[in-house]
Amino acid sequence: MVQTMASDATTNKTAPAADAPLSPRTRIARLILIYHFVLIGASCIFYILRGFDFEEFTSLMGVLAPVTALYGGAVFRFIGRSITEPALQTQNGAPINGLVKWLVNGHFVIVLSLITLKALAPNVLNFQDMTMFLTLVESALGVYMGNILLALFEGKSNGGS
Repeated sequence: MVQTMASDATTNKTAPAADAPLSPRTRIARLILIYHFVLIGASCIFYILRGFDFEEFTSLMGVLAPVTALYGGAVFRFIGRSITEPALQTQNGAPINGLVKWLVNGHFVIVLSLITLKALAPNVLNFQDMTMFLTLVESALGVYMGNILLALFEGKSNGGS
């Protein structure tokens, strides 16, 4: 009985360390990557379901792919640097506030809504209008998202080193 309680106590002590909460930077990095892969995946599914013709699909990928590459590049660069620079994990401990969450989630919802609306209700939103709105959203939010990504995933310099 004492031996069972002792072994339970030792397993309980190690369990929280294995399930350590993710840092805000890691959570937002995952969100950004997942959201952009969902956008590309949804676009592919809508293309297969004939929501887009070939020219529309290639144009849509021409809009989504560079933005995904930009965001993904910043996130993967952070992931690579966090492996070689463990102190990077502790920088910017909690940079995520309500506005950042709103921008990331809102950006995804708006882009997915535009793509879905065009694919499922082409009488409501034609491809040219969707492209115009996507360009507007990517241009308007892209500047802010770029600044957020820079703040979140670029390490702070230590006295010019």
